[in-house]
Amino acid sequence: MKSLYLATTFAAAIACLLTSLLIFARRKSGERSRIILSFIVFFSVISYIRRFYVLCNGEVPELVISAPMLLVAIFMVISYIMYPLEVISPGYLNVWRVIKLYSPLLFLILIYNVLKIFGVTFPPYHSLLEMLPHFTRIDVWFRFFLVVLVFTPVFLIFTIPYTRHYNNTDRVWMMKYTICFIINTIAYIIILISDHLIIKTLYYYVSAGCSIYIAYMELFERLIKLPESNTAETTYEDSKEAEYIEEIEEKANSLCERVVIYMRHTLDYRNPDISLNSMAASLYTNRTTLSKALRELGYTNFNAYINSLRIEDFINRVKNEQIYNYQDIFYNVGFRSRSTAIRNFKQYTGKTPSEYFSK
Repeated sequence: MKSLYLATTFAAAIACLLTSLLIFARRKSGERSRIILSFIVFFSVISYIRRFYVLCNGEVPELVISAPMLLVAIFMVISYIMYPLEVISPGYLNVWRVIKLYSPLLFLILIYNVLKIFGVTFPPYHSLLEMLPHFTRIDVWFRFFLVVLVFTPVFLIFTIPYTRHYNNTDRVWMMKYTICFIINTIAYIIILISDHLIIKTLYYYVSAGCSIYIAYMELFERLIKLPESNTAETTYEDSKEAEYIEEIEEKANSLCERVVIYMRHTLDYRNPDISLNSMAASLYTNRTTLSKALRELGYTNFNAYINSLRIEDFINRVKNEQIYNYQDIFYNVGFRSRSTAIRNFKQYTGKTPSEYFSK
């Protein structure tokens, strides 16, 4: 049985490694969700390899019910929340939001170290059942609290904010991901309850299987949807301009005209993951022809064109809606970060937003 457990650990490491490399290799230009997922799966590879190395040397790996292993489990659970965050709301994650996401874990690590400083010992236990007779100990309380926290972050998926103008998935995908996440978490709780070698072996099959299935959904099931037309959110000044665009659309025979019409109808520039390749595919052309058309429109490259549309949209929204929370509007028009948006705004207008709107 030990040989099977050892082989399963190695097989899980190889399967997750290949999955991680495949996701990273298939990442789209500018899309962070696949990069995030590939690194999360790769972290599992590191964990499996470490355990495999310890077992090969005849040593006993760290018990899953130990406080450090439970803290690692919470780290993995929070990391698996980051991926759907980026999928459902592209560009929402920034440095500050990532810090807030991991802040509960940092607080728990601080508590763990403070307890050790004050002389609290953490004797080894093989399962939750083995800890029950010692429930009056503070180290046991702390570990039971960590076990509860391992499962609770799964409900955070249902609080993820959807983007207003662009959506990379649907609720069917979200439900499948949530179910897969819950199955993996329940399997982990089971091995905390029982330290039997068969259960630990089966857990690796479940864990690696969930990672592979999530990768399958990412690569073959999750399709990017273009936003539906919504007259309340368009940038048209009045109905006459809309009529003018419809008239142009009927007569349009050049790629330049198609580009302008496409962007006005879809507002696709608000998607932070838009790329030259994806736009070329939407217009049924290739990137070389599209780049040439953008130069004919007076833009040096694709990024210059997209950023100009975002800045114009930003200016119109601030003026028309009289909203002065610049960071939220920058995010809504497609920028990933405030610093990038302000840099592009200054290049486009010659002023910072505060200087521009103060006049």
